[in-house]
Amino acid sequence: MTTPLPSDERLERRQFIQGLAAVATTAALSGCANREESPLPHGSGIDRAREASALNTLLALEYSLIDGYHQGITLLTAAHEDPSLPQPQRDLAGLALAVAQAFLEDHEAHAVLLSEMLTNLGATPVRPDQAPFLPPPQFKPSVGNALKLAANEERRAAFGYNRVVKGLNTPSTRFGLASIEGVQAQHFVVLKALIDSLVDTTPAFDAQQAVPAPFVSSTVSLGGGNGLQDVPDLAVNNPG
Repeated sequence: MTTPLPSDERLERRQFIQGLAAVATTAALSGCANREESPLPHGSGIDRAREASALNTLLALEYSLIDGYHQGITLLTAAHEDPSLPQPQRDLAGLALAVAQAFLEDHEAHAVLLSEMLTNLGATPVRPDQAPFLPPPQFKPSVGNALKLAANEERRAAFGYNRVVKGLNTPSTRFGLASIEGVQAQHFVVLKALIDSLVDTTPAFDAQQAVPAPFVSSTVSLGGGNGLQDVPDLAVNNPG
């Protein structure tokens, strides 16, 4: 696991990421309003700056997820190789490790694409060291809790991307982000299925809860239904 950051540095970096998110959210909302009242010319300076801000927010998110998976891989590798653990726990750790390594590669590919998109806009991408992953204070290291923490973060990433896409103009940018968003949602469903079947043992498979929401983000205002943001976080403080 990584060495904990001093509290002031952790706060500074958390505030940096929160600031990026606030800028992107404001830009996305103002973008919707601007298009309704007086649409901006495609590719205008304001439009490009808005997209760069949003893309950098998502790039910071990807770097945070990458760091989180690296931390998780360290934990899972140790559990998989720990001879003092029962073999079923070591096997679960090995399966979780393989999933984490595969998902890490996806997020690394996402970061490469986002960086390329930012460069094409003439913007400077954020750096990986500016977006560390900070586990929640209640997190208790274990294989099951690591899977749940990953599921929580993938769920948040999916609807986070969805909200940003709403406020962007460029079709190619929206296409790229939507392509990433779909994979985040797939990650969440795979992790949740593993948790339901291997960690939180249930009497039978619940088909109604296999995919917990019909939409990534809520579409109630459009006459649709609930989204993944309405799904509660999985507890990551379970013992063992």
